[in-house]
Formats: sequence, C-alpha cells, structure tokens
Amino acid sequence: MAGKSQPDWPLFGKKRRTPGAAPPDLSHKDLAGADLEGLHLRQARLRGADLSNARLSGTDLSEADLFGANLSGANLQGANLNDSILRGVCLRGANLNRATLSGADLRGGVMLDATTSSSIGLEVSDLSDCLMEYATATQAIMSGVDLTGASLVGAKLEGASLFGANLADCDLSFTDLRGADLADAHVDKAVFIGADLTGANLANAKGRGASFLGAVIGKTVLDGAARKGWRIGDKLPLIAPEQIPLDIRMALADHEEWLRSNGSRGGRAVLRDLDMSYFDLAGRDLGGIDLEGSRLIGVKLVKTRLTLAVLNRCNLTAADLTEATLVGAQLHKAILRGALLVRASVGDIVMRDRTGRKSGRVQRTDLSGADLQNARMDGVDLPLCQV
Repeated sequence: MAGKSQPDWPLFGKKRRTPGAAPPDLSHKDLAGADLEGLHLRQARLRGADLSNARLSGTDLSEADLFGANLSGANLQGANLNDSILRGVCLRGANLNRATLSGADLRGGVMLDATTSSSIGLEVSDLSDCLMEYATATQAIMSGVDLTGASLVGAKLEGASLFGANLADCDLSFTDLRGADLADAHVDKAVFIGADLTGANLANAKGRGASFLGAVIGKTVLDGAARKGWRIGDKLPLIAPEQIPLDIRMALADHEEWLRSNGSRGGRAVLRDLDMSYFDLAGRDLGGIDLEGSRLIGVKLVKTRLTLAVLNRCNLTAADLTEATLVGAQLHKAILRGALLVRASVGDIVMRDRTGRKSGRVQRTDLSGADLQNARMDGVDLPLCQV
C-alpha cells in the first residue's frame, strides 16, 4: 500500500480470509489513495472512512457498512456493493462502471458518531459526475441522491427508487429503468435516449430539455410531469454529416482522400477517445481509420467500409452496422450492446507493405473480449472472427 501503513485488520486477501474471523472494522480510517483492489471486505465496517481516490476495482464490499464514507474519485470498477449501506456517502467523480449495487441503500444520512463526537455523512448523498456505465443497481434505494452530470449509460436500474433524485445533465441512455420510481425527480437536460422506462413512475418529474428519443415509455406514469420542452420520439437522434463538428468532418474528408489517392494526398484519420455518438457515417469509406476508445453510441454505419479499422475499446452501443464491411477490423473489448451487425462482412485480409506488395501477414476481424449482449448478428459468419 504505497504511502500508507498497513491498516490494523485480520489477514485477508483476494482469495483468503481467516476462517471464522469477524469482518474488519475500518471505520474512520484514513485510506485515501489506498490499494484495496480485489480484496474481500464483505460485511466490513467502513463508517466515515476516507477512501477518496482509493483503488477498489473488483473488491467485494457486499453488505458492507459505508455510512458517511468519502469515496470521491475512487476506482470501484466491477466492485460488488450489493446490499451495502452507502447512506450519506460522497462518490463524486468515482468510477463505478460495471459495479453491482443491487439492493444498496444510497439515501442521504447524517449521524453523530459516539467514538469521535462528530457527525459523519451527507444529507444528500453525492454521486455527481460519477461513472456508473453498465452497472447493475436493481432495487437500489437512491431516493434524493445527487447524480448531476453522472453517466449511467447501459446501467440496469430495474425497480430502483430514484424518488426526488437530481438527474440534471445525467446520461441515462439505454438504461433499464423498468418499474423504477423517478417521481419528483429533477431531469433538467437529462438524457434518456433509448432507455426502457416500461412501468416507470415519472409523476411530477421536473425540468426542461430532457431527451427521451428512442426511449420505451409504455405504461410509464407521467401524471403532473413537466413535459413541456422534453424531446420524445420513437427514433434515436442522428447527427447529419454537415452537422458533424468541423475538425472531425475535415479529418474524415482527408481520410477518404487518402484512401482514394493511395496515400498521396490527405491523411489517415486518427480520432481516438472522442465522442462521435449518433453521427451519420453511413456508406462512407473509412477503411483503416483509427477510432480506438471513442464513443460511437447509436452511430449509423450502414454499408460503411471499415476494413482494417481500429475500433478497440470503442463504445458502439446501439450502433447500426448493417451490411458494414468489417474485414480485418479490430474490435477488441468493444461494447456492441444492442448493436445491429446484420449481414456485416467479416473475415481475413492479406496485409500489404508500403509498396503495395503482399506481406504474407493476414489480419482477421477481432471481436475478442467484445460485449455483444443483445447484438443482432444475423448473417455474420462468426467462425471467421477472432473471438
């Protein structure tokens, strides 16, 4: 544990814990920046602990008592927080991507601690600007929490209570909110694009500029909701080619010129870690483009040529890749949840050197580690891919 002395706790680790030992009590401990990754802390007491910027990726914190803990900036990717007590916590800017919080209690809470004669906790639990993408928080109690600016893309919040929560500028795209309670929630400029709100309660929800394009709102309770100014429609939003930001538009044009001229004009586009969600790129020749790590949520790539394209770690949730050419494309650890890859072309391509001669090396469409949950792949010959 860099920069920290080892806390006073029983021996336990990724795969061991002293048989019969009581759960560790780390309440009020200064664990800021500590490396607790992958540890077994089930039912641990961490009341009022300072875990800011701590490394807790994959840590088992199920049924743990984290009342009033400071987890701001902590890395909790893939952590198990099922049935944990998270009342009055600060998770501002924390990373909870793919974490599980089913049944967790995140309501606000302040209490006087008998051991320190001081109060711990927040009246409103702070989850502002946190990442909870593809997290599972079914039946979680999140009433009144502050989720301003948070991203919950693809999260599972079925049956969760978000009564009176502040969801201003929150991205809930493609989130499962079936049966969730969002009554009296503040939804100013919140994004519910593609979300499933079947049976959800949005009664008296407040705020302007919320987007529900492509969302499923069957049997959703909207009594008293301030729907004026909300964008509601069956189709996902789409950014037309002429509306794409100028710098990206020029880079794409240069790339296509580079392909047409066999490299004598223009230049290969390297557009890594950008947000290009909902761009209409249908029918274009983007072979060899490098978009590694970019957000391409809902992007339209129908009949687009993506031969040898670098799409590793891209988020292609709900992207339309119908009849796209993906021969030799690299999609390692890409997110393709709900994407359409119907009749997409995949397989091997012989690589050439700079002179155009065959190098003898073959590159195959790489889908290894890709998230293909609910993806449509009719007509795709998966045996021709690296998976």
